[in-house]
Amino acid sequence: MKFALALALLLSAALATLGGAHLASAEWQTTQPTLLYTVPAVLTDKSIQLTHTRVPRGVVIRYTIVNHGSRPYALQIWTGVTRSIPPKGRARLTVNWDARGRFVYRTLYRGRPAGPHGSVTVV
Repeated sequence: MKFALALALLLSAALATLGGAHLASAEWQTTQPTLLYTVPAVLTDKSIQLTHTRVPRGVVIRYTIVNHGSRPYALQIWTGVTRSIPPKGRARLTVNWDARGRFVYRTLYRGRPAGPHGSVTVV
């Protein structure tokens, strides 16, 4: 009899403890939104000027690109490519840096690599 009473008491205590477990995490668990940074980029016939070539993993960067060259260029950064930007023209390119490593950026002329290039390091 004492054993049955002790077992019933133990089971009821366990159920009471586990029954309230779902209330402990009733708050929504969401990921914080990623901040969007805007970084200027300038293309010329002989160079690409980026102000940030070392970025933390997980950052999203919107590159605002200005072509100061004499020919229409496109800019490729990692897997993103802009449209052909005419001389004195502007374009935007958004890149989500979610992987660590070194990634190439370069100018394209008529769809082919042309001259200046460099790399962005994601840490």
